[in-house]
This record gives sequence, C-alpha cells and structure tokens, in this order.
Amino acid sequence: MVELRLLERHVGKLQRRAKPSARLHLHPGLEGCLVSTVLSLRPGDLTSEPSAGIATRFLRGAKLSTLLALEAPPASGSSPELPAPADASVRLHLALGAALALAARKKGSLAVAYIYAGDLALPQWKPILKLAAANAAPLLFVILPAESPARPGQLSLASSACGVPGIPVDAADPVALYRVAQESMLRARAGGGPVLMECIPFQLPGKPVPPADPILTMQQFLLPRGVATDDWFHDVAARFAARLKAAAN
Repeated sequence: MVELRLLERHVGKLQRRAKPSARLHLHPGLEGCLVSTVLSLRPGDLTSEPSAGIATRFLRGAKLSTLLALEAPPASGSSPELPAPADASVRLHLALGAALALAARKKGSLAVAYIYAGDLALPQWKPILKLAAANAAPLLFVILPAESPARPGQLSLASSACGVPGIPVDAADPVALYRVAQESMLRARAGGGPVLMECIPFQLPGKPVPPADPILTMQQFLLPRGVATDDWFHDVAARFAARLKAAAN
C-alpha cells in the first residue's frame, strides 16, 4: 500500500507536468481496497476498472518504467484488463460475460469488477446481480467509496436480496478487506457464485472527521504485535522511492 501510494503520487506529478492526452486514473486513499483484492489474483484472472489506471497493473507486476511512461494498458486479447466503456452498465455486463467464459474453461479463474458507489442506480444493478447469481458467475464486484455516497450499505442489502451476497467492509481496514476478498474469491473459484464487496469509509455518528487512512490503520495493527517496526515502514518507503528514481532515469 505504501508503494502504491508513492507511485500514484509520483504519477500524479508527472501528469501535471506532461499533460498527457489520456490521463491515468489515480486512487488516493483506496490503497487498502485495491491491494486486498489484487493480492489474491492469479495469472488467468481478469479485472474490470472504471477507467485506465496503474494500480492493478503495478500490483500485478508491471514494470515501473512502463507505468511511468503514462501509457494506457494495451487493448489486446492477452491483457488481463477488460475493456472499459464509459457506460458502467455495459462495462459490468462485459465483466459478467468474461466471468462466465472463465467458468466454462473450468480452471478456477475469476473476474473482479471495480466500480464506484453511485455509478449505477439500484434499478440498474438488479438485473446484473440476478443474472450473475442465476449463472453462478465467478465474479467479485468491488464497490469503491464515492465522495458522497447516498446510503452506505444499501447496495449490499439489495445485492443479497438478488442472490449475490453483499458484504459491507471498512474501506480503511486492510485486514478486514483482505479476509473478505479471500473468502469471496475462494467461493467464486469453487463455483459458489458471485459476491459483492462494498468498501465503505466508516465513521462514528456525529464525528465529522476525515476518513481513516488504510496505511495508518495497518501500522496500528502491525506495530503492537511486533510484526513490523517504524523503521521497517520507513525503509519500505525509502527503498521504493529509490526504485522510482532509478526507473525514471
């Protein structure tokens, strides 16, 4: 998560300087949602994103030099990234079709579709969810937090009513996110059908504070258990900053 944040900050600066015609999408504060789900992907798995970005490509092992070139992913049949049409409904139907094609191959592969909360209204979601459930599609819907979500958790309830388990999870809790992602992917790979994972920035009622930081949450989880130290976190950032500098030269 630390590396992804540093990379996206660096790419953001490059984009402001170079002003490329096609800007790559960045995900500030959503590192936990992305890392927790990408960590369990296998080579044959597919991903669908709202727009071209660098997060999943970086987390799946793309070279830094390629990412720093500010190029969109290749639109080829060999790419693990599905096409991203502007219409969110069309994009999710493509992801569903890809998931069903993977299921037909019977190799335990799945598709992960990332979508921002509010990109689709509930009436648009229902036929997609019912179709996914009816066909036991190996598909994980990952709902990313929007700036001003309508009613957090509402989509999870609607999803469960359509036959797709909807699981709300704290967007700033990497441990919880990883557990839900792992269990959901295992279910999908085993033929148990799709799951909807709704990442929500939980806040206490009456507490108008900024959403929690997933990296800080992870530090607070690891440090008391002696799994990592402050120096270790600092070294991770320092080493990756050096890699970025080398890749840019």
